Amino acid sequence: MKFGVVQMSVADGSAETNLVVARRLICDAPAADLYLLPELWSSGYSRERWALIADQETPDVMGKLAGVARERKVWLCGSMIARGKDGGLANQFFLLERTGKLVGTYDKTHLFRPMREHEYLTAGVTMAIFDVEGYRVAPAICYDLRFPALFLKCAEKGVDVFLVPAQWPHPRCRPLRVLSQARAIECQCYLALSNRLGSDSGGTKFCGGSRIIDPIGTETAFETEMEGTVVTEIDRQLLLETRHALPVMQDRNPAVDSFC
Repeated sequence: MKFGVVQMSVADGSAETNLVVARRLICDAPAADLYLLPELWSSGYSRERWALIADQETPDVMGKLAGVARERKVWLCGSMIARGKDGGLANQFFLLERTGKLVGTYDKTHLFRPMREHEYLTAGVTMAIFDVEGYRVAPAICYDLRFPALFLKCAEKGVDVFLVPAQWPHPRCRPLRVLSQARAIECQCYLALSNRLGSDSGGTKFCGGSRIIDPIGTETAFETEMEGTVVTEIDRQLLLETRHALPVMQDRNPAVDSFC
């Protein structure tokens, strides 16, 4: 099965513009079964408009994106501003299957204070694991990468691929790469990272570097800041061989390796 990560610039507060770009990049991309869009790809950090976007624009964009999934017969995912289960605003991961049906969602559990997410959003309290044609996949969003317990809990439950939409800025490009590799290697999973390009309306510049990392840390990645899509075959045999050769999850010591 092939997974693709879409790297794109985001026009803050302009859902229609962003949808046009996302559709073009997906339609022009190398063939894949699943495409991952960046964090908040439809809106960016237009915080003052988030409530309006969640109520009026996100449902419409989701419907149109579902049409792309049906048309292309692919899985689509990423994160958008939406209403969480309690009615509050959430930075919400979504997963659409090939028919356009919404499989499920995940609300970002670690809110990023430098971008004032904690002032506007409600943090999620649970992880999520989905089945994608026999692969167990788990979402995490951007800042979640700095919290390994979330990933290890998912790995303990047999996750094969992490899907990580992000808006990770300069000058922290190196930590993004190192943390992404670390999460993949320590969990013996694939990790697909889709990161935003360009600058937001406040002048924050985002560093791209979208990549797919295999369970031993090998990367397929953008080395330049350009729009496009990277695609990698998810190799089930490599997952099995890596875990058999080094049974990390079996060798945990419960006395010291608690995931709390």
